[in-house]
Amino acid sequence: MDSDGVNQIVTALGLIHNPRSSNDDRRQAQQFLDKVRLEPESPFWGYQLSLPNSNNNTIVRHFGLTLLEKSIMYDYDTYNLEKILTVRKWIIELCSNVTNDDPNYIKEKLAFLWVALAKRSWGIYVELDCAPLDLAALNEILINKDKSAPNHLPSGWVDMDKDLFQLWNANLFTRELSLIIFRTLFEDIFILEDPIAISRSPPLNLFCSEIMSSSAIVETYYDASPLISIARASDHGWLKIWSDFLQQCLSNQNDKNSLNFINKILSTFKACLHWIFPANLLESDILQRITSSLLSNDIHIKILAVDCLHALLTRTFLTTEEFNKIVGAIFMPEGIQMLSQVYDSVILDPNNINEHHYSFIKKLVEMCVGLSSYLNIMGYLKLILKTTCNESLIVSGLSLNFWVSMLRIDTLSNENTLFFQLLPDLLEICANRLLNYSDLFEQQDNNESYTDDFIQSSNNNNPHFKTLPSKKYIDIDFDSTPEINTFLSNYIKYLDDIIRIIVCKRPKEGLRWLEQRLKDFFFSDHGLKCLNQSKLYLNKKIDLPYFWGYQQFEIIESTVKGISRWKIWYDDDKPDKQSKLTELNQLVEILCENLLALNLCDLMLLRKQIQTLVQFTPLLKDTQSGLMLKVLEKILTISTFEINENASDEERELVRDLRITCGTELNRLGYMIPESLKEILNDLENVIANILLTKKISAHESVAFKSFLLVVSQRSSLAKEIKFEKFSKIVDPELEAWNDPATMKGLSELPWFMERLGIVKIAEYFKERGINGKADLLTIDMDDKGRKLKSALNEHWGKIFPVRATRIYVQYSIEKLPHTSPDYLHLLSLWKPRIQPILPYILQLISQIQKYHNPQNWLDLPIEVQSFVKDSCAERFWQVGVSTKSRDSFVSESVKAMHTLRDFADSVGHIVRYTREYAFLAIASISQLEDTLYEIPGMGELLWKAAASDSAGISLHSWRHMINLLFRNTVKNCPAKFVVPFMGPLLTIALPAIDELLTKNWEMVYNNGIQLQGNENDDALSEEMMQEHLLRQLTAVVDRMLIDLVGQLNSRFPLNETQIEIRTLIFNNKELLGSFLQLLTHVISFKDTKCSYNAILILRNCYKEILLKDEEVDKWLCKEIFVILATILNDTFFQDVHAEAGYLFTEIYIYLRSKYDFPAYALEEILQCDDKVIKNMESLMGSSKSLRQRKVCLIQTIIANNEAIQKQDRKRLLAGRNRKKLNTDLMNGDEHHILGNLFG
Repeated sequence: MDSDGVNQIVTALGLIHNPRSSNDDRRQAQQFLDKVRLEPESPFWGYQLSLPNSNNNTIVRHFGLTLLEKSIMYDYDTYNLEKILTVRKWIIELCSNVTNDDPNYIKEKLAFLWVALAKRSWGIYVELDCAPLDLAALNEILINKDKSAPNHLPSGWVDMDKDLFQLWNANLFTRELSLIIFRTLFEDIFILEDPIAISRSPPLNLFCSEIMSSSAIVETYYDASPLISIARASDHGWLKIWSDFLQQCLSNQNDKNSLNFINKILSTFKACLHWIFPANLLESDILQRITSSLLSNDIHIKILAVDCLHALLTRTFLTTEEFNKIVGAIFMPEGIQMLSQVYDSVILDPNNINEHHYSFIKKLVEMCVGLSSYLNIMGYLKLILKTTCNESLIVSGLSLNFWVSMLRIDTLSNENTLFFQLLPDLLEICANRLLNYSDLFEQQDNNESYTDDFIQSSNNNNPHFKTLPSKKYIDIDFDSTPEINTFLSNYIKYLDDIIRIIVCKRPKEGLRWLEQRLKDFFFSDHGLKCLNQSKLYLNKKIDLPYFWGYQQFEIIESTVKGISRWKIWYDDDKPDKQSKLTELNQLVEILCENLLALNLCDLMLLRKQIQTLVQFTPLLKDTQSGLMLKVLEKILTISTFEINENASDEERELVRDLRITCGTELNRLGYMIPESLKEILNDLENVIANILLTKKISAHESVAFKSFLLVVSQRSSLAKEIKFEKFSKIVDPELEAWNDPATMKGLSELPWFMERLGIVKIAEYFKERGINGKADLLTIDMDDKGRKLKSALNEHWGKIFPVRATRIYVQYSIEKLPHTSPDYLHLLSLWKPRIQPILPYILQLISQIQKYHNPQNWLDLPIEVQSFVKDSCAERFWQVGVSTKSRDSFVSESVKAMHTLRDFADSVGHIVRYTREYAFLAIASISQLEDTLYEIPGMGELLWKAAASDSAGISLHSWRHMINLLFRNTVKNCPAKFVVPFMGPLLTIALPAIDELLTKNWEMVYNNGIQLQGNENDDALSEEMMQEHLLRQLTAVVDRMLIDLVGQLNSRFPLNETQIEIRTLIFNNKELLGSFLQLLTHVISFKDTKCSYNAILILRNCYKEILLKDEEVDKWLCKEIFVILATILNDTFFQDVHAEAGYLFTEIYIYLRSKYDFPAYALEEILQCDDKVIKNMESLMGSSKSLRQRKVCLIQTIIANNEAIQKQDRKRLLAGRNRKKLNTDLMNGDEHHILGNLFG
């Protein structure tokens, strides 16, 4: 290439990399470079541009290397022997001339090119028929590169090992490059499932094993073969060479070059230790080298060393003797002591977290926990116990599943084991960690000194409180609040399991331990504050004693569950079971009496006390102590807890929550012990009747008392006629309210509905005060008349529509009852004739509420009423991580609003939305009554019409609730025989409407939300962020609904009868199928990785039932999904989706390609390539043995010109490689791993 051509390339690259270049200039420059890549001479130009003495900058040199890359990747198969040898010579020359000044990306690209050639040519001669040639002739062809050799026998790069030895011996820079080449080669062959490497895996695997081992070792595994041994350049294997050199470097860690080589050698070890010959590991003393590296002071070396140790410990060994010889030393007491010292040597500071140190600790602990398959010695158990105390919850959590697993194996946790001796310490640690982390971390965020105060407030004599879990680690480990919440939920669940199982194994000791713990706590300063202070939890500010008090109740609940488990676990045939049970019952009664005797002042702790007391009732029901009745009496007493006249708004809210909790727990009692309560049912009826007569509770709260009586009467063994009588006495008066003339009038038309809400009275009051449509209600204080009106309306709203009572009575009465049980069938016979007549009223209620939110329906109202209704429809809520205001500011504004006229609008809006939600829930509960809902003709259409036909005012938040509460439940509960008459009409309307809703709103986000100008004020930014957040939530709910309809790949649950019928309905109805596929493909394309991921799994689970039946459908899906998936695979945003997207693309391509040619043409058009690329891809796919390998072939073709994606994909595959894991998948959520494997 002449100097003008070089200058043009330099100029074009400068334009592309200059952030100030215009889009047009950058586009023209890219077009020029693309044209250069297509020129036949581009490999030679690439070689010239890449030479280190060419005076070109590294960007130009890197571009030159990409030209060589393109020639290898796409043109190699067309080259004759001369061209192959020429390109190889250029690459060897470029590698041999690497310098200290070359940046790492140049070295990595050179290694990539070397490996690209090696994968295609190294040892290829062993795959060819060489019978006509003797060995001397073959050597002549291969070693002397005889250019007269036939083209069908290209050089097998027989001397590649020799070339690598030359790099190793030339200088330090080429030595480093040789290690990068080996690492890249091993990754491509043994880890990444590279399609080229896969197609040649036998010879490549063979040659790698050959050159890595000494001649003596190879001869013990293989018969001598000149065709193989000829590739060796030395009798010494590379592993031994690297190991010896590593030892030299470890003894001289003050030298910069030594540190660099330690890193490079360990990186190469990491890629080969899992497959290399075991004898080679022993000869090279690999374990000693790795443990020496682990003791290095350099954290990067420590990280690589623990990666290598993980690879070594999880690899396959053929015999126990082999295993013991190579890695057995790590399992000796000295080895465990070394690991313990390494763990102790890395100090973390939560106020200044070193991410490298933190990453190392996580990897080390995961590896140590994984050793549990081989160890049960005290030193090891104490090491793991130490990690459980780590202030990072992630590190602590790595060992929790280990403890649970050990506890569940009776032979490992009986009294004669070392493990049994640790149970008291483990119990104490887990009890101390059983904290309310969500509230704790919020306090840490709001008050930097909170952690120090917390530690000082704890028992300083307790070693387990020397460090307190810090949210700062959580912030590093997780990107979103939902992920944090899922992890914390699982973390607490494991702690609860450990306490429960320990108490189950040692029940008497556990109860005595708890009794002493509670005594110590409630006689301490913090305990006395819990007993005597009433405002520990107020204004979202939590005093320290609250955490400790709350913790005690959590521990009590875990202990009680442990005793319940013991009654099941302990063998009934053992003669001492009854005597032990009697003793345990006595201890349980003492514990319950002590808990009942606590007179707590803080309302939140009192609420928790009630919840904990209810957990005792299954244990108390068979005793004669009378404690069960005392628990019931306590709940009934607290349920009428009176509000102090001088109480603040928040205190009043806390009292309401307390009373609601009592109602919930009362019903829980009804579920748990209906037979025990049956004996006193008449007394309970009298007590509750007296409570209702006192007027101390609201109509809202009274429903819980009545439902409690309903549950007890219907779930106990009362005679049928008595059940019928009591059912009618409780339920019928509530249901008759639907026929009340005022109710029916309020449901008939929107104006009457508004009057029923009290808006007319509010409008009259506003008129008296001169409030017009432009008034800011938040600035106008409430006067006495307004407060009286508000009080009257509050009472009116409590009984405005009977939908809440209807829902609660239905749901509570049938909750968790098997549909074949006599109790359920009896209730069904009672509910069905009562529910069907009121269903039209519930649908009318939903319809009027939706109309209320549509501004077009307000046009005939006075301006001031329109303004008020608009304010009442405003949804005000706070979202963590989205709202720009702090939660305290939001709460403060809400409290302020309660004293102004805006409280009228907020209250009306609340009651409207609350009523709508309960109407949705009522339909959901009714859908559980078999065919009660579904047998009504046209119900599917009626339901959609009521809920969504007047959709102009339905917010994204409301859509989410509607789909989640109403439609998902009616889908899941639909009997199979009603799928066609009910689901057919419903889905015909719903699927296209939901698709239109989502696509319209995502388009708005793309156009407005993502393209913010940076000059928006906080309010505007918050609104944009909130809308996008709500849209993502809605999309996720739609995703779940689609799963409800047709299932999902890898689901824990097989398709049920209803889903099978729905699939038949959708897949055999072209109109429905079109709507379904349109919605599903759009969800796949939306920029939400979780939704896209789940939608892909849905399509993977059903494409075979859809395709190859109708060519029009096949062509449409091929065109749509190929474009979407190609876009996803080339977008770094979707990196978490790439694997599943690749599988779906591959499966559909292969499936359609079996019948049609158009998939190949479609892919050719998307990639803008010629058919040679597609044929090459299909050839590789045809020679691949697994779907995963075919997926790699297709993905590499699609991302061939996207270097950023290639690097990201390589990194992801290396990090997520499916190795044999160390039994540490601990803290996984239900659908997605919260903590994946740390090694890669």
